[in-house]
Amino acid sequence: MTSTENWWRGEIDWEAPAGQFLRKFIALVPPDRRLRLTLYGSAPLQLTLDRTLLSGDVDLFSNDDEDLREIVRAHKMDKDHGGALYLEAGFELSFRTSPRWRDRAKTFELGNVSLTLPHPLDILIGKLDRLAPKDLEAFRRVIAATGHPTAEEMKRELQNAVDLFRPGFDEESPNRYLENTQQLWRDIFKAEIEVRGEIIAPAMARRKQGYGEPPPDYKTILSS
Repeated sequence: MTSTENWWRGEIDWEAPAGQFLRKFIALVPPDRRLRLTLYGSAPLQLTLDRTLLSGDVDLFSNDDEDLREIVRAHKMDKDHGGALYLEAGFELSFRTSPRWRDRAKTFELGNVSLTLPHPLDILIGKLDRLAPKDLEAFRRVIAATGHPTAEEMKRELQNAVDLFRPGFDEESPNRYLENTQQLWRDIFKAEIEVRGEIIAPAMARRKQGYGEPPPDYKTILSS
């Protein structure tokens, strides 16, 4: 375990609002049905770091790529049934974060349901896709509770997740990771960052070295 991961024990506060709601859902799952679920979004932060970090939706997906919308609707725990909390069933593709996230996650067994919670670092990286005001608040809460991630930790982890900065497939939803990372540094770390020079170029250099290729010419990259 690296020092980056030592700051999170990953113990669930089942009395947090999301914890109580999840236990209610798990109790309704038929005993002959085995579910392997992963939470993402803000719920893992509320459950393991700060129960006052509230969000109406509890985002989750099936580790087996099941479509969970039917079972969520059947138990009237979806958004359409108007509760203060609701389950938002998605797919793993919706959780864009570090490729290392599974190594840092913690898994809990409750009845016939296996529940995986990603590390807060990976939850925060996932929030860079939108970086709405509530996402910036999540960064502030995690840093206030743990002192992490530091700017250097975040930079290193984004280098490891460099493919997040590739152009998006959907022209109507452009990739905003570069500009959102710049905003993150200004708002949270109170500094400027040159994303291409400090994150993308070093990551690509390591990748090329791993392929046995000579490192790129940084002067050419930074001047282009």
